[in-house]
Amino acid sequence: MNEEYLFTRSSYAGSLFLIARLSEFYRKRRFTQFSRIGASYQLSLSSVKDPQANADPANTTSFIPVVYKQPNILTSRGTLTFSYDTRNASVDPTSGRELSAAVAVAGLGGDVRTYQPTLSYTQFFPMRRKKSAHPEVFGFRIIAGTVGSFATSSKVRNAQSLAFVGGVPIFERFFLGDEFTIRGYNVRSISPIAPVDTFITSQNVVVAENNSGPPIPIPALQNAASLGLFTGSSGNNVAALPRSFTSVGGDTQLLGNFEYRIPIIGDTVGLAAFADIGTAFNLRSKSDQSFSSAFLTDQPFLQTVGFIPCTRFASIGVNQVPATLSSLAFCNNPNLAAQPGFQSLVARDNRIVTQDELNNASSGQINPLTGLPFGFQPVFLRGEAQTNSVVRLSQSLFAGIGDYRSSLGMEVRVQVPVINVPFRLIFAYNPNARPNQFIDGFPFFFNEKKKVIRFSVGRTF
Repeated sequence: MNEEYLFTRSSYAGSLFLIARLSEFYRKRRFTQFSRIGASYQLSLSSVKDPQANADPANTTSFIPVVYKQPNILTSRGTLTFSYDTRNASVDPTSGRELSAAVAVAGLGGDVRTYQPTLSYTQFFPMRRKKSAHPEVFGFRIIAGTVGSFATSSKVRNAQSLAFVGGVPIFERFFLGDEFTIRGYNVRSISPIAPVDTFITSQNVVVAENNSGPPIPIPALQNAASLGLFTGSSGNNVAALPRSFTSVGGDTQLLGNFEYRIPIIGDTVGLAAFADIGTAFNLRSKSDQSFSSAFLTDQPFLQTVGFIPCTRFASIGVNQVPATLSSLAFCNNPNLAAQPGFQSLVARDNRIVTQDELNNASSGQINPLTGLPFGFQPVFLRGEAQTNSVVRLSQSLFAGIGDYRSSLGMEVRVQVPVINVPFRLIFAYNPNARPNQFIDGFPFFFNEKKKVIRFSVGRTF
């Protein structure tokens, strides 16, 4: 895709940090000599820019409708850290342990109000050839973390998108799956999944003679324009789109990585048997979250919505139709006459007719241009529309601590000189990979495989 059609997320940040051995403040003992404390402060600004193609709104062939506006978000975050580290090397250690803890708080000014404590424990044991320079080593890492919001600023509350979940930036929530967390799963594929119910609100609706381009109103039929005035998730004219699902990340994660490392050729080539297990889940209950798009001209905006289920034309093998204000009206109101070819309502004598009236007249002569009896005409509801999305966080799937994933396998490591990182060929077996399935009548395609082979650069821990 050409870059001029892409939205651009820009981030700017600066940070300060201090770190010192604990022995600088307390008597020198083994514990204080191997312990470090630190403090850091980060200030960041993120924003989303419209595509370059939108520089000329008059160019309708390339203009991209901006459905959501992402405000500039300022984050001011302070972090306190503690670590106790007795490992005999920072890279590929063969013995020792590391305990680290951190507490990050955002809210010292800025727009984000979050807290995020994290605890990590890593340990290595030489198992065979203990006195050699390259022993076989068993190592493991355990990570626990959670993130939450203690308040919500007005800018975050009015962000009108899923950029924030419960006041927490979605990229700060927990998603597992990749060669650095659970090796047999795709990137960020392990996460709670929330249902999303989407509705349509419309305004400035007219009855028009055309279904695209600027609407051409039919003055005598404007008393029927209320058929296309939809009221979102509540009210007296609700138009719902098919339910969808989206990954929202967890507010808490538990992760364990276990490895048995076997050197083959010194530090250059080695094998590692591994077992990974982890879960990203919601420790705290979440209330549902709503947001709405901007109002945009119904066409072409509603074309991006796709199709809606409709049984009106089941007799001719059609069970879904493109989303338009007209199709939403006649699918919600079976009594209204509809023309399947034009996906329109039907008018006669300056009024909208019923399906029974159209059926009774269909035995007469048919106008080949409209597919309707002479005297009838297709008409269209036109106006401005927006989507209203309700994210059912309270109904999230795979959001419990028991919704874990695990991966077993072996990897071949080749250490690359100069850059000092290994190239890895990973062979993984995923014992509880989820098959593609239907849940509550909806198809889920998890793309989780029992056996996976992948290439990676870097270390899991």
